[in-house]
Amino acid sequence: MSVCPALRRSEGGFVCSYTGKPVNPFDWYCIGNYAECPVYVRYKAQQPPQQQTQQQPQQEQAQVVQLAQIAAVERTEADFDRAIKPVVDNVVMKYDELLRKLDEAWHSYESSVLSYKRQWEVEKMVLRRSLDLLNSSIANYERALKELELKRDLMAEDQYNRSRQEVEDKLNALRALMEDVEKRYSSIEEVLGQHFKRVLSTSTNAEVINLRISLGKLDELLKEGKISREAYERLKKELEGVLP
Repeated sequence: MSVCPALRRSEGGFVCSYTGKPVNPFDWYCIGNYAECPVYVRYKAQQPPQQQTQQQPQQEQAQVVQLAQIAAVERTEADFDRAIKPVVDNVVMKYDELLRKLDEAWHSYESSVLSYKRQWEVEKMVLRRSLDLLNSSIANYERALKELELKRDLMAEDQYNRSRQEVEDKLNALRALMEDVEKRYSSIEEVLGQHFKRVLSTSTNAEVINLRISLGKLDELLKEGKISREAYERLKKELEGVLP
């Protein structure tokens, strides 16, 4: 193996003594075919023939030194290869553990969503019943207001005004309460529904897979015109509401 006589080992790596600049001997002409190096060719052309002859023994000695330096570099690289494995192992082990925790977190999330969905489908009936009662009470006060209007001519003006104000106050309070209950009910339904759809689309849980199959069959029936849109929406809601 021939080594360029201009190649010098420095504290930070290798330097070309022709240019005084750092060089990577493994990516350049320095080792093996240095005679083709344009820097070497230009430098040699500038030297007198006598000087070239005088420097030949020095060049051979320099080659021996450079070979020893290259061998040292190769040993360093081998040590570096051995040093890489524990670094790689540490990173891989770290992310193996992190991914395991992610899997555990997902399974916990999935289980929680399914559990909360079942609870909600049962307990939301309390809110639905409350909304029905509020709606009924509002209807009663609206009728009372109309009846009061019909009796207006039979009542004293102050009595009518007082009675109407009482009915309107109660009616407005019931309407505000109903609006609040509906808003909170819809919020829970929407947010929990989003979580449930996320689980529904990705879960490998047997319950969820069966549910997806059932919903898929329901979609086919709708496309084939075997059930109405109203029946489809009702059955879909029932399927999504109660897991098999």
